Amino acid sequence: MSDQTTTANVLRPDGTDGTDVAGDSGRRMPTLWTRTIGELTLTYLPDAGVTMIPTRVYPASEETDWIPYRPHMTDAGHLAMGCGALLIERAGHHLLLDAGHGRISGDDPEHFQYGFEHVKDLPASLASLGVAPAALETVAFTHLHDDHTGWARPDAADHPHSLFPNARWVVGEGELEGLDPTAGPRLAGQSERTRPVADGTEIAEGVRAWALPGHTTGHTAWVLDAGDGRRIVAFGDAMHSPVQVHHPDWEVILDHDRAEAERSRRRLVEYLSQDGVYGFGVHFADQQLGTVDGNGRWRPWNDATDAR
Repeated sequence: MSDQTTTANVLRPDGTDGTDVAGDSGRRMPTLWTRTIGELTLTYLPDAGVTMIPTRVYPASEETDWIPYRPHMTDAGHLAMGCGALLIERAGHHLLLDAGHGRISGDDPEHFQYGFEHVKDLPASLASLGVAPAALETVAFTHLHDDHTGWARPDAADHPHSLFPNARWVVGEGELEGLDPTAGPRLAGQSERTRPVADGTEIAEGVRAWALPGHTTGHTAWVLDAGDGRRIVAFGDAMHSPVQVHHPDWEVILDHDRAEAERSRRRLVEYLSQDGVYGFGVHFADQQLGTVDGNGRWRPWNDATDAR
């Protein structure tokens, strides 16, 4: 069994490394971080930070519902969320989950968004790690919304095959069928390069698909086996914020099938409540890695208690 230490070796702009959970407000935009868990090295690659209008993102909620969740909101009352991708390394092999925000400018926010903090960081993040995008053989997607297909879209880079010219695309079964056929391809070379996979399919050593539909028709989480008894679930948009862990009944405005999305959230929360199971919420501001505690709330990763 490999070393089971955990590292968070990239400093935030405020000089901290994100390991002091007591000081984490949950409203800071995420920066690049790396942690080693069992046989896995996980690196979050930031690509945008966005602030949302809470009651518009969660239309079933009211202003007063957000009073207990002020720690996840900016001083102006907006919900902090990040956009990016997760790079997974095991035994020298890399796999990318989602492809960030891409070249969307953020200049014209949707009605549920307030604004963007930054954009287009993912290529620089890969460069800082010494990882060549052309060397990546697989990019797996939780779903094909624009803030997840980012640098894999046809317009993502000057190269006609995207930032990742040699990668195959992996999506959950049913995701392609749910796309608007008049909107054009979401991925560069979509028809030739995309492999849909069924629930439970292992796409790389210790990386399996877990169908959690509802947000989109083929929305898929990726369950990572760390090789030491622990598992990490990269769950995409099954949940958008830590507050949704405590409120799985709160649908997101972009959910395709709200009833099915709620069923998937409840399954996810139950799974994350098990010992040794951690979640990666790509939109969870600066508390992306964590688990569900005995009170049914999100508990961010703490190096002092979670590292082995």
